[in-house]
Amino acid sequence: MKTPDEIKESKSKFNTSEISDLSWLSAELETFIKDDEVSVQGLQTLENMTNTLNNFKRTYTQRIIRLLKSAHIVD
Repeated sequence: MKTPDEIKESKSKFNTSEISDLSWLSAELETFIKDDEVSVQGLQTLENMTNTLNNFKRTYTQRIIRLLKSAHIVD
């Protein structure tokens, strides 16, 4: 069983996949803002960003739930 310090550290760090998703979202949003036009491509980009953010939120929520099930208090 993990110590409370190990659990707290795992809670406070993003994994490489999450970092990659967040970096991609940031880059796409900056590109979207710079393009400054309304188009079908822009709508597809928004849809892709929304899907990625929803997936990130889902995994983040699952991580919090797992920590709570471990009977450890989460800040």
